[in-house]
Amino acid sequence: MRLFATATVATLHSLGIARALHIPDNIFSLDDLRGADTRPIEHIYAFGDSYTDSCNLFRTLLSDENQAKVPWPKCPPVPYGRADLGQSWIEIAQDLQPKWNVSNYASSGATCDNRLQNQGRLDIDDEVDLFTTNYGKDSAPHGLQEKPATSLAVLFIGVNDIHLIQQKKWGQLSPPSFSNGTVKDSASCVRDKFKRLHSLGFRRFLLFELPPLDYSAAMGSTPQHALSTANQVAHFNTFARQYADGLLHQWKDDSTISIFPTSKLMTPMMQLNPAYDFKHGQGKYCTAISGGCARPHQYTWTDDLHPSLRVFQLMANAFVRFLDPGFESGPIFSGL
Repeated sequence: MRLFATATVATLHSLGIARALHIPDNIFSLDDLRGADTRPIEHIYAFGDSYTDSCNLFRTLLSDENQAKVPWPKCPPVPYGRADLGQSWIEIAQDLQPKWNVSNYASSGATCDNRLQNQGRLDIDDEVDLFTTNYGKDSAPHGLQEKPATSLAVLFIGVNDIHLIQQKKWGQLSPPSFSNGTVKDSASCVRDKFKRLHSLGFRRFLLFELPPLDYSAAMGSTPQHALSTANQVAHFNTFARQYADGLLHQWKDDSTISIFPTSKLMTPMMQLNPAYDFKHGQGKYCTAISGGCARPHQYTWTDDLHPSLRVFQLMANAFVRFLDPGFESGPIFSGL
């Protein structure tokens, strides 16, 4: 994924003009957010790609004194370093739930394992290494130093894996990027990263399903590409869930793996369901490059691969309610 430093128009971040949402229960409701480990959380450690990155890749390309350092967040202002040209969803979530201490190690362009899918950026092991060494400041690696019962490891990865796999399939993959594995291999990689985090002391985990990438211009520009991508995403999500269940049976301890329903949440948005007030889908963007727009909340995509700030805002709200059912009263998104 790209480095995000594009200037944007002020209206992109002024989402307060969006009308109040009333989402019918058959589209998405609080019932779809049941099943998570909802015990209190003190610390969240996020790993992933540009869907979550708030400036980590951006900072590594600057001079040493400006590079990203923990504790998070020490990032430049919006839009620098963010894929949606606004706050990343994890920043929005922390604003909604300030009692959470969030550390974000996600880096744009990341894949699960660079030996399988590689486009010259970090992979999840690299990000975990940053966690174990406090961004390289500690000489000896360490595990989780907070209480496992109130610490959550969040993993949102696989978008770039699918993209590279599809690019290879369609003859669009350019060196030095390469793709060696299958969707099942990438889902198996997710299992392996959870195993490593478990060995470091984590006992609470959250995995994001992959979103409906078949609605993106990058992977769904033709009916054939869209169908192929939808199948790949469905297979990844199925395999990842199966592997997560297998880990819990293997560990036989107090570990939990909560799976966030990204696909169920985002699919009606990408289909421009009128309940969400989205009116512009694939190939239509509201950025400074595209000339800006009067109603940024009506766009589902920032570019050909990344959902819009409004989509991520809704996801962040659902994420908080997923983990803390008492956070907000009323139907889903009724406060937005």
